[in-house]
Amino acid sequence: MKILFIHQNFPGQYKHIAVALAARGDEVTALCIENHPAPAGIKVFRYPPKRGNTPNIHPWVQDTETKVIRGEACFLAAKQLRDQGYVPDIICAHPGWGEALFIKEIWPDVPLLSYFEFYYHPHGADVGFDPEFPTSENDAPRLMAKNLSNLMNLEQ
Repeated sequence: MKILFIHQNFPGQYKHIAVALAARGDEVTALCIENHPAPAGIKVFRYPPKRGNTPNIHPWVQDTETKVIRGEACFLAAKQLRDQGYVPDIICAHPGWGEALFIKEIWPDVPLLSYFEFYYHPHGADVGFDPEFPTSENDAPRLMAKNLSNLMNLEQ
């Protein structure tokens, strides 16, 4: 089986399963930003972003812009793999940093298994629990906007 992992900091949460799949003889490939040594038996391809964030962008959409920039970089790297004849049987992606946003445009018929690790909540979860870090009225809209890429990835 050909398995493609997408994780900006591969192997990340996929460390044990990717190594186990490669050890059992599966063809394991990974797309990532960071340049860590590849685990044995795994082909790793990097997708460096072409640019950084726009200066003075609205703070509520800065996170979305970052994820779109990373999504574009991953899209272009995946396109190169596809154009070289690579077609995975399944794609396992961590969508938290935006890399998987456009991956179904490259391989529309390949199943995509996304590891949705976190969904932001403006109340009662990741903000407002520590008096050392007081919240403001701007926190709720900012956190809601941080979920835009999660919602786009859920659509896929």
